[in-house]
Amino acid sequence: MKVSVIIPTRNEARAIGRVLEKIPKEIVNEILVIDGYSTDDTALEAKAKLRRGKDKFILQKKKGFGNAIIQAFKESSGDVIVILNGDGSQNPKDIPSLLAKINQGYDYVIASRYAKGGRSDDDTIVRFIGNRALTWLTNLIHRTNVTDSLYFFTAITRKGLKKLHLKSAGFEFCIEILIKAHKAGLKFAEVPVVERASLSKTKVNAFWVGLRILRVILREY
Repeated sequence: MKVSVIIPTRNEARAIGRVLEKIPKEIVNEILVIDGYSTDDTALEAKAKLRRGKDKFILQKKKGFGNAIIQAFKESSGDVIVILNGDGSQNPKDIPSLLAKINQGYDYVIASRYAKGGRSDDDTIVRFIGNRALTWLTNLIHRTNVTDSLYFFTAITRKGLKKLHLKSAGFEFCIEILIKAHKAGLKFAEVPVVERASLSKTKVNAFWVGLRILRVILREY
């Protein structure tokens, strides 16, 4: 089973090097850092930690978080694809737990801060309430059964990914893939994790991103 790890970045110079150092490379065959034209030293820091001949540093062609992931999907070669933030809030040491579920026969594995055994050291009241509300609405309308729909530290099989037709350009991508994976009949699992404090400033406007996520939830219904 070949494993690819995708890391979208934009101005993560204080974090990306630490993230790459902690990835369990003995079980990860390739790492793809896809960068949204950072204006700091993200590129230099990432390239210094990537393995020559195995890993890739890519400049994304279209703006937006979702567009970055879609492009990286196409450029990856793994049988299983893990998506990991570049800001240090998601612990690369949790990757084996995600892959263990894939090995048990699951197609789509979600890391959850709110499952039993998980927690967040980086949540705000606004993010917590918004996430819980949107997760509840997604479960209600689409009959999913997840505890944390927006964290987006996840693993998916290539076979499962091919069943989806993903198109969201921005952060609403994280809810689109969840809903479409459920519609496609992919076998789900959740893994409890601890979200750490981010090492960089957030790029997300919670209000506007929340509205776009709500639109996708209703559109897919």
